[in-house]
Amino acid sequence: LNRRLCVEDDRGPELYANEIGALVANSSFDLVLLGMGTDGHTASLFPYSAGLEGDQDVIFAESPAKPHQRMTVTLPLINRARQVSVLVMGKSKHETVLIVSRSGNDPQKWPISGVKPQKGQVSWYIDYEALMG
Repeated sequence: LNRRLCVEDDRGPELYANEIGALVANSSFDLVLLGMGTDGHTASLFPYSAGLEGDQDVIFAESPAKPHQRMTVTLPLINRARQVSVLVMGKSKHETVLIVSRSGNDPQKWPISGVKPQKGQVSWYIDYEALMG
């Protein structure tokens, strides 16, 4: 990939998805490591963003923080992984941890809640401050 991946005219998401398909059997990673933002976003998939719908594996995403335009993998690709680990650290995440743990499955509002591997498992690693406040 000798192109600027995050430039729409260069077809970055399509090229990256093709690379994943060529290198990763069934586009199913053994392990995906994620974090969670205070708004419940993960993998640059922000609440109510267009990237939360559809079946593409790789998309452009718009972030409220710089860099604004990003390329990321989507929930369908993440959920094909055998193992997904979510790392959450810091007191600023405490309220979000509580809300997400009680919200059920609402990926439009809390994108991290859409992380549910089809044939794998998800493990949460939450530090004391994020858990207890």
